[in-house]
Amino acid sequence: MRSFCELERDLSHIRAAITLLEQTRAHLSIRGPANDPAYWQARIRQLMSEWRCDRILERQAANLMGRLERLATLPSSGKP
Repeated sequence: MRSFCELERDLSHIRAAITLLEQTRAHLSIRGPANDPAYWQARIRQLMSEWRCDRILERQAANLMGRLERLATLPSSGKP
């Protein structure tokens, strides 16, 4: 089981990656796992399966999942 600090650090990393995706997704033309919201959703689900005791981190994870769901509905490239 991960420590609270490790889980918090991992969620912080994922939050930064999501923010970058939100800012650049319309301009990305290369497809890859890090550009796919499903990749980050799977990472969050995996992390949260390892730690179920902290409501604050669960809330943060739920917020990140919502951001990823919105990203998944946007086009991945600004090109037609």
